[in-house]
Amino acid sequence: MIKLYGNQKIYNLLTNASTNNSIASTYLFYGPKGVGKEAVAIKFASFVNNIDESKWLNSTNITYLHKTPTNKSTKKAENFYDNFSDDVVESIKDELNKKQANPYYNIEIANASQIRIDTIRILRKKLSTSSSSGRRFVIVSDADTMNPAAANSFLKTLEEPNPNTTIILIADNINSMLPTILSRSQKMKFSPLTNDELNEYLADNYPELTSEKRSIITSFSQGSISNAIDFIDQDISLLVESTINLLRASLQKSGYRTLLSERVGELTKLRDKNLIVTALKLLQRWLQDALHLSKGEDKLIVNISTIDSIRKFANYYDKANYFKAFDYIEQAIVKVNRNVSSDLLLIDLFLKLRNEFLGSKL
Repeated sequence: MIKLYGNQKIYNLLTNASTNNSIASTYLFYGPKGVGKEAVAIKFASFVNNIDESKWLNSTNITYLHKTPTNKSTKKAENFYDNFSDDVVESIKDELNKKQANPYYNIEIANASQIRIDTIRILRKKLSTSSSSGRRFVIVSDADTMNPAAANSFLKTLEEPNPNTTIILIADNINSMLPTILSRSQKMKFSPLTNDELNEYLADNYPELTSEKRSIITSFSQGSISNAIDFIDQDISLLVESTINLLRASLQKSGYRTLLSERVGELTKLRDKNLIVTALKLLQRWLQDALHLSKGEDKLIVNISTIDSIRKFANYYDKANYFKAFDYIEQAIVKVNRNVSSDLLLIDLFLKLRNEFLGSKL
């Protein structure tokens, strides 16, 4: 059985529509990545057709469309995976099996960046045939990645709705979709998960995680299960230590520029923008813990395993303006995402933090 985490109200609205025989022909589920849009779609389609949720992909009443690699074959495809190599087909099947087992899983297919015209043509042909009993559902993952030809072809499907068929479009960014597709869809906006909901997902699906690591992950995953999963395999404790060592290097009385430059180089040598952003968010979380301790708010601490060193820091820099430090870090994150040179902006950031914290001791 599919357990939903967050956005339960949307699912309740959908099941009520089914009870009242008022299911729309086209829905658009939109909102941030990783908040359960596809899980709700799959659970709803399974509910309406009274099928085993663990075998939804095997149902003839549920069609799941997704991005595919470029197919250079000139041969006309009759089925979704015609003209792909055996290796590509196997990799797609493997990803779909993972999706069937976990509707929150984000499928990743090499070189797949768009929903292509061939996929929509095959879908239209499939919808033109008579259906079995029940209601047919078409779940379109990453609907905002349709190329122009696919989008225009898909629009014809919406203009000529098939009876007893519901299409559910899944999109993170609706601004890239055709206005005519948007206008023909009943929109449902999904919200980020709360920290409690995200923590519950991690506890249920990754029982090996400690409560501290779950708290750290949820604190900067922005309510997204996808973001949280990305952080699971990272050695967060090591990254926290490396980042705090940068702060300590910047606070040295002498030789701090050389030491800071060396440690910044260690962090940026992989040229991994996401890693740097994660490191900065961890630094911000660590400093937030220091601020909490300075106010006696011990119950709000996330980095429990390093609480002694955080307390020493908070006691020593008890007059520092932490909010100004948070602003500096936020500005640095924006610059990283804009591809500003990581080495220069990190050195600039930690020199600003040095001035703020050491300045508070004058």
